[in-house]
Amino acid sequence: MNIRLPMIGAAAIGLTVSAMALAHGVVEHDGVSKNLKFFPDAQQMELSSMEEPGVAAFFEDIVGSGHPQSPISCGLFRIEAGNPLVYTYDYDDIKVMLEGNITFSDGKQEVSAKPGDVLFFPNGSTITFSTDSSGLAFACGQRTVF
Repeated sequence: MNIRLPMIGAAAIGLTVSAMALAHGVVEHDGVSKNLKFFPDAQQMELSSMEEPGVAAFFEDIVGSGHPQSPISCGLFRIEAGNPLVYTYDYDDIKVMLEGNITFSDGKQEVSAKPGDVLFFPNGSTITFSTDSSGLAFACGQRTVF
């Protein structure tokens, strides 16, 4: 499956390209250009470990805005079979499943998500992520770039 992820993500959430900057300072937007930013094959990029001991969870920002009142950052999240990841959000976040499956639980509801499913995590929620194999999701949150 060949998904042009940043195009989909930007269009789906109305991301303003004039405020974009590539994560980790690889490319910084000059604040003037109104040109589209394109990141081919982003789904294939290497993801950094979330550095949770004993948990095979990975995340990498792809793009983020520099808007101070309403920041937005988007990237990829992967988890592999093994210990679950428990994460408390200090921002609103959305995940769109791309590959595999991930089980998400807030302690009251448990959802087994597959490609095409969309999940919303409100600010302050604590979510447990797990999988019996692996899963990849596109993540977009109202936060600055990690």
